Amino acid sequence: MVSAVVSVTVATEAQAGTTQLWDSVEGATPWTRWQGGGSGDGVAGYDLNGGVARTGANNGWLHVGNGWAANRLPVSLSGFHTRNNCAAGVYANVLAPGAQVGLQIWNPNGWTIIAEIYPWVVGNGTGYHVVSMGNLNLSGFSGTIYLQFIYGNSDGIKKFIRFDDMVLECYW
Repeated sequence: MVSAVVSVTVATEAQAGTTQLWDSVEGATPWTRWQGGGSGDGVAGYDLNGGVARTGANNGWLHVGNGWAANRLPVSLSGFHTRNNCAAGVYANVLAPGAQVGLQIWNPNGWTIIAEIYPWVVGNGTGYHVVSMGNLNLSGFSGTIYLQFIYGNSDGIKKFIRFDDMVLECYW
């Protein structure tokens, strides 16, 4: 099921194997792994056992009217021995007519963006939609990187954006 997140955008030849990190915001304390933040009126949080997750019992959310909110997940690359053919993805559920959301990969050494994508995601009860990017070469990075889901808004109309099932996959 997790591979479906990445397979949407990554067309690869037959691979010998995959190294994967997948986090579906499960557990009683997702804030011990995830780091939420925001600016303006932007807030990041979690629904625990709320019945609105894509998979499992929990999901994260961003709520913004004027400003931005983000939730990021640190990922240790130590287990990703081959990192030249990778992909990242997350599922987003927009509780408004639609929104432009972001998936970013950050290098904490200088806090620079490694990769980013900002697609428009249709909302209004259409459920979770995949946001993904492929053909990532992370071989120049070691230690920890951050996968971040972000939403910014400036129209003053507060919108909820739910997210679930964050994944990083590298193929070898």
